[in-house]
Amino acid sequence: MAEEAAVEEQVETPKPAGKGSSIGRMLLIIVLALVSSAGGGVLSWVLISRTMRVQAAGQEGQAGEKKAEEQNLAEILEKSAVVPLEPFVVNLADSEAARYLRIKVSLMIDDKSKLAAVTENQALQLKVRDVILSSLTNKTSHELINEDGKNKLRHEIQQKVALYFRDPKLVDVMFTEFVIQL
Repeated sequence: MAEEAAVEEQVETPKPAGKGSSIGRMLLIIVLALVSSAGGGVLSWVLISRTMRVQAAGQEGQAGEKKAEEQNLAEILEKSAVVPLEPFVVNLADSEAARYLRIKVSLMIDDKSKLAAVTENQALQLKVRDVILSSLTNKTSHELINEDGKNKLRHEIQQKVALYFRDPKLVDVMFTEFVIQL
């Protein structure tokens, strides 16, 4: 029986040591989890603060660029003049039905002092109207119905008409009325 008691003591002795080591392990895991969480939080804070600083610097740079661009646009508008053209009413190139476009086009030139010369030059006025008419009549209502189509038309007209403007230069083509009959 003494042997059995000694075996029981040996068996019972490891149990308290096991409890202590399991508590130690739990504490170690908890401490590691807390340290890991704190480290992750600190790392996140550092990365986010750096990102925010970079974005703020980029926005300041963009704000400066926008301000410079706005000042540049204001200067261009002060020096520019607008040549309004008579309205255009054209048949569009739609094959399924007759579609009409009514559009008013204005041309912006870069020199106010040359406005009279441009408006009095009948040959230039007629050639510009001819170029615009040929561009308009080749379009369908589906091409012009959305904003992208209107922008493409604006750029096409600007490229074609700019060839006839040496002094003053053509700055922009503007649509002041745009109506498609569907």
